[in-house]
Amino acid sequence: MPKTIAITPSWYWPESVDRVAGIPPFAVHELCVLRHARDKADQPALIGDQALTFGQLAERISSEAPTAAPVTLSGEPTVEAVVALLNALARGTRISLESGTGATGTEASQTPINAEQALDEPLVSIKGKGGIAAHSHRSLMAAAISLATFLQPDPQRAWLLSRPLDTWEGLVSLLLPLYLGSTVVIQSDADAEAFTQAISEHQPGYAFTDLALAVSSTRDAKRAVRKCRDVLNAMLLSTPGVFEPGDRARVGKAYRCDALTVYGLAETGVIFAAHPQWYVDESIGIPITNAHVVPADPRDSSPIQTLWELVESAEVTVKGPSLMKGYEDRNDTDYLADGRFRTGVIASSDANGMIYILPE
Repeated sequence: MPKTIAITPSWYWPESVDRVAGIPPFAVHELCVLRHARDKADQPALIGDQALTFGQLAERISSEAPTAAPVTLSGEPTVEAVVALLNALARGTRISLESGTGATGTEASQTPINAEQALDEPLVSIKGKGGIAAHSHRSLMAAAISLATFLQPDPQRAWLLSRPLDTWEGLVSLLLPLYLGSTVVIQSDADAEAFTQAISEHQPGYAFTDLALAVSSTRDAKRAVRKCRDVLNAMLLSTPGVFEPGDRARVGKAYRCDALTVYGLAETGVIFAAHPQWYVDESIGIPITNAHVVPADPRDSSPIQTLWELVESAEVTVKGPSLMKGYEDRNDTDYLADGRFRTGVIASSDANGMIYILPE
């Protein structure tokens, strides 16, 4: 059998982490709001310019007027934007997320979200690498559950949502903690001072931000960063590709927490991530739970039929439950190869299965 990136040697796979996790056949509203409103109604769900418990969040969504469809919602990370997004999802409304916009739309939607087939309907659209990527309830929850399974975060610790909602990072860092029943602290990371202030004030256990911004905070907000030491369990650092390994080490040392690089796309969700138990500073990480990643010939995306260690470089192709339903503004399927998404990213692997993204 040809080796693929996904076959990380078992003795290096993080202990007690499942390689594959099932995705429950329920909508976002049921998994992230309603079940917690039943079990822990008084626990804070969202904290930002206002605070809502899970019970209040469920009540807000149930009392909102039907959202028009299709709608364009603001991607800015605010409590109101999150409520609008969850409300639209609860009603099966098609949503386009764009930064700097308000809610617009006219035609009412009657999509029955409790129907099995509705879980795979494309509902949420965000700008991707090759077009406007459309996701369903199932693919959104798959992205959140897969990363939660891989990282096994402490559900008692809060998450800092600082990335825009019209990015895959923003959606994952909202839905992952809500799925776990954790509190989401909402604060834009438009600048290093705001980011560090949110960590110092709210004491979250996890933060998902851009590697470049985290590095800049260690230089431009040193005094504020000192107040954040030993607060976080881990900081997830998204990067568009090649990165300086010293940057990750700098962030981890400054905040005194696990600094975990993460790579993904709007079309796929998270593909690679470092793990607290084991990573190499130069590597982006390994394929996370549910991410089936195959090295391919970049000329035609055919799988490379040899051991990965014998290949100097290959295109990363990926399939899994978090893969988008398709492009909203494209009818072709040139971005697929036998059901695998062609990322266009060139990478290599070492003998331990660690992945290294190469310059284009």
